[in-house]
Amino acid sequence: MKCKLIALLAGIALIGCGGHSGAAGPDEPLPVVPTELVSPNNRVIYEVNVRSYSAAGTFAAVKNDLTRLKELGVDILWLMPIHPVGQQNHNGTLGSPYSVRDYKAVNPAYGTLTDLKGLVQAAHDKKMEVWLDWVGNHTSWDNAWVTEHPDYYAEKDGVRPYSPEGWNDVIQLDYNNANMRAAMIDAMSFWVKETNIDGFRCDAASYIPLSFWREARAAINPVKNITWLAEGDKPEYMDVFDYDYAWDFNNRLNTFGTDRNVQALSDACKSLFNNTGYSTKGRMVFLTNHDLNAYSGTEFTRYGTATLPLTVLEFTIYDMPLIYNGQEVGMNKSIGLFDNDKVAWTPVNQTMSTLIKKMIALKRSSPALESGSGRGTLSVLGVNNSNVLAYSRKKGDSEVVVLLNFGSSPFAVRLSGNLPTGEFTDYLKGGKLTFSADAMISLPANGYAVYTK
Repeated sequence: MKCKLIALLAGIALIGCGGHSGAAGPDEPLPVVPTELVSPNNRVIYEVNVRSYSAAGTFAAVKNDLTRLKELGVDILWLMPIHPVGQQNHNGTLGSPYSVRDYKAVNPAYGTLTDLKGLVQAAHDKKMEVWLDWVGNHTSWDNAWVTEHPDYYAEKDGVRPYSPEGWNDVIQLDYNNANMRAAMIDAMSFWVKETNIDGFRCDAASYIPLSFWREARAAINPVKNITWLAEGDKPEYMDVFDYDYAWDFNNRLNTFGTDRNVQALSDACKSLFNNTGYSTKGRMVFLTNHDLNAYSGTEFTRYGTATLPLTVLEFTIYDMPLIYNGQEVGMNKSIGLFDNDKVAWTPVNQTMSTLIKKMIALKRSSPALESGSGRGTLSVLGVNNSNVLAYSRKKGDSEVVVLLNFGSSPFAVRLSGNLPTGEFTDYLKGGKLTFSADAMISLPANGYAVYTK
């Protein structure tokens, strides 16, 4: 255990120079080529707050930790905004990374464009994708567009520019302006052509007209067939996007943290899975992210003793699970977005760390847990206790059965109804099991079990 902890800390603490390993020279664009994922239908995405990820807060530090992330089972690195942060009207000591001062530059505190290219190439060498966070709804007050193109900004009540409600450090762009739209698409194209990134996580996507996203995808994907993730949950936007946020489901999870209504959670699982608007598209499922962690508290704050069983649910219920940096070590700390807060990599919660690594491995290897058009079926199973949720994910001969006890006492679970058939392996503890009406499965308080075949 001690050796594992030392290795983890060493991987995170390294701040090497991060020399470029691609075919292009340090000042040349990376070749725009497809990135081969190991598990294209069973993706796991990892959100990186570059500023907070390491003591240095640099691209090089993230690059030096790629081996650990690869061993964890990460397929996609989502880098929170990498641009210079606005200083005018900024919040906190450093400002929000979502207040963009220059769409075609990197934050010098993170390193250089060459450093970013080195990170992208190193990730690609490990068959991992890199997605950039794109903030298209607004800019900082000191973005060059404010003086060079004041017409790029929206007007409200005779005031131009103005801040969206609640976001005083940024100003609203005008998507009725065709020149602004063209400039935005040009900026997005720059990063694909220059750094060979693999996707965009589009901030506040549903605040921006769907017609713009159609234009953007039509212009960019012929250059490289990248993936698009919308921060939003409007099914009509899936005409353009490949993934969106399962916000309604997360809202139910947060409510579950206080009401422990297992029936409502079961209904939410079925609603999530059976939403026909996503029959061929994917959704991102999450327990935490930068917003929730910063403003609503950690998953331990919001879910309490349900955190471990809900972690099992996150990786087995539906589509693409998200890990927010530090979640994999059981970090119980809120990271502010406006200051130089750092991820608390220690102490490591060994139970959480071991569980997440095991669940990632299952997610990435089981056909029963595939996403999008490859999705199989979900069956909620009958149980003899209202504190227990049991379900099966199945595709062909592959099946995963999950039992989650949200009660404060141990319980012997008996399944009923249309039981899974055949011999299963206890994925977390080993051993074999055949389900029957007489079989009793012991679960500890706030415990879980996963069976596979």
